Amino acid sequence: MKNSIRIWCPASVANINVGFDALGFCLSDAGDEIIAERVNHPGVHLGELKGFPTPDNPEENVAYVAAASVYRAAQELNIGIRLNIDKRIKPGSGVGSSAASAVGAAFAANELLGRPFTKEELLPFCIDGEAIASKTRHADNIAPALLGGFCLVVTQEDHLAVSLETNLDLHYVVAHQQIEIKTSASRTVIPQEISLETAIKQWSNLGGFTAALFKNDKDLLAYCAKDFVVETHRKSQIPHFDALKELAVANGALIFGISGSGPSVFALCESNQNAMAVKESFDKLLTKKEHDYHLYSGNVDKKGVHELL
Repeated sequence: MKNSIRIWCPASVANINVGFDALGFCLSDAGDEIIAERVNHPGVHLGELKGFPTPDNPEENVAYVAAASVYRAAQELNIGIRLNIDKRIKPGSGVGSSAASAVGAAFAANELLGRPFTKEELLPFCIDGEAIASKTRHADNIAPALLGGFCLVVTQEDHLAVSLETNLDLHYVVAHQQIEIKTSASRTVIPQEISLETAIKQWSNLGGFTAALFKNDKDLLAYCAKDFVVETHRKSQIPHFDALKELAVANGALIFGISGSGPSVFALCESNQNAMAVKESFDKLLTKKEHDYHLYSGNVDKKGVHELL
């Protein structure tokens, strides 16, 4: 078994408009790093914490909770693991900050314990960690950060998620205005009940969206990416949402929407040229506005969490 390992813990976009708590995709240019080491004293321990603030109380730290969940299930109780976390994704940014920490720590612990679980089997342990931050058990950021690419969470209760294979070469732009919207607070604005008519529109689009990925049909993908449930209620929390949406569409984006609970928004584009045009237009708008911001861009990452060699 390895004595230490350095892990890339990727950011992700959740919901993708039509898949609230069910869809997500993995980012290639944003993530945390975790260095995990075997130590002499048994149990999971927090080591150096740097970057954006992360709780030093183990029971409030999503990485610790996820790794400890793997550790208990593996029943290797004579081994010690120390987690050194470089928190590069700002908490509350809407690109799966807590999920990245949970996935990276669970993956690292599994590797140091001799890989008793497959990647897919790590899902419930990652959710244990994510639940500390979001106050609910959901895996729409967890699954793509863990498995890479586009993922669909089939059931939260039975911890089943699947990769949605596609040959579409999709490029993303994510605009993060640096205000904080907590996932737990953002969920309170979403209605608990919707009409049957709205539900039919939404689940028809979800089915069409997943079919479009498998069929490599970008036109169907764009057509089915309309959200009838969440966007209307959450967009008021995000500064300049409508202006950013207009710019994305004008510059050829296939899809525009809220990333997770916000404040980040994302655009999916069919070419790097489109993505760079969208990114430039976002930059020109946001540089004149009141909030600091950061722009991410790249190809949808198909690897997910992995060891850095």
